[in-house]
Amino acid sequence: MQVKLLYVYTAITVTMQSIIRTDMNLFFREIGFTNADVGNIMSASLWGAAFLGLGVSIFADILGRKRMLIASLIVFPLANLAMILTNNLSLILLFSFIKGGFMVVGHTVVQAMVIDITKPKNRAQVVGLNFGIMMGVGVLGNFLGGVLGSWLGLQNALFFAVFGYFFGLIPLLGIQDKFIGGSFRSIFDISHFNKEQKIIIVFHFLTTVTIGFGAGLFIHFGNLIFKDLFNMSTFGIGVALAIAQMGTAISNMFTHRMGVYFGPLRFKLITQTLVVPLIFSMAFIRNPILFIIVYAMRFVLMNSGNPIINTIINSYVPKDKISTIAGLNSLLNNSVRAVAAMLFGYIVGASIEGYTTLFIISGVFYGINIFIAYFMYKRYENDPKIKELYNHSRG
Repeated sequence: MQVKLLYVYTAITVTMQSIIRTDMNLFFREIGFTNADVGNIMSASLWGAAFLGLGVSIFADILGRKRMLIASLIVFPLANLAMILTNNLSLILLFSFIKGGFMVVGHTVVQAMVIDITKPKNRAQVVGLNFGIMMGVGVLGNFLGGVLGSWLGLQNALFFAVFGYFFGLIPLLGIQDKFIGGSFRSIFDISHFNKEQKIIIVFHFLTTVTIGFGAGLFIHFGNLIFKDLFNMSTFGIGVALAIAQMGTAISNMFTHRMGVYFGPLRFKLITQTLVVPLIFSMAFIRNPILFIIVYAMRFVLMNSGNPIINTIINSYVPKDKISTIAGLNSLLNNSVRAVAAMLFGYIVGASIEGYTTLFIISGVFYGINIFIAYFMYKRYENDPKIKELYNHSRG
């Protein structure tokens, strides 16, 4: 029952987040902000996810995970509402920072909660299915964002998503929090981590930095990319983003099976290697249908390995450190994405040719990540802890 309530919480919150993600940047463009302004607004959100998100994640390991999730279900929609109601750029940047800090908690703390309510024999399946639900309802959210944005107008569509977000409180209140108390000093004490725990976390952080920067250059601006390159309508953009989410949702339902069949880290290495030529090709493809196909394939392959790596890392880390380690990873991820987001508007500029440069730079960073993924695979593929996670999944 606990797992089912977590699935419902994920479905509600991610649907509303996807509507906001589809329409918010377009709304800012509609009221007169430039690509550079939108890039700075997104960057503020990512800085918030990095620093404020880390603080909230730490408090989740000290005060309780459920309490922090409830806080995020209140603060996140209110910050979005404030962004919609003002056209003052300084205030929008402030509220975007707050929004980012509490949005990331819905991911970092949920990861910790999954470990609490599962056992190794079903953990990979639960993580994979929860991630698949995220991607699946993301399809619905992107589609609704396109439909409601066209039908009601972008601002009214955003109002709908903001108020719909509060319904996530209903399933969350039914989830039991297996509270693990701690102090600030104990939270940052890693003296009891063994050598392999420390090394695998370093690999994880290095992957986060390389992929985070490469993705940060474009992944948060899919709506603007489709608008600038192909002059798509709001509805068309919603459909294009939904197609990418749909493929990922379907693939993630079977991620744990692929992890068993190929070996989890080998499967992750294969998918991340295939992503690199797709990103380079996006620099030159200017046919809208072909671009959407390649964009969706990149999205599917890149995200198919996320449930695997989250399951592995969270199974290595002591339970009382899961939210904190996830918060530190989020700090790295969102910091480099924030820098990349600030560069988006300046690299692209006012010409379509800027997108060619953008995707080439992104592809280089994804290429660097292949080497990190390879060394991680060589060191840990046959580790007993990983075999336990994925051998049990076969049933």
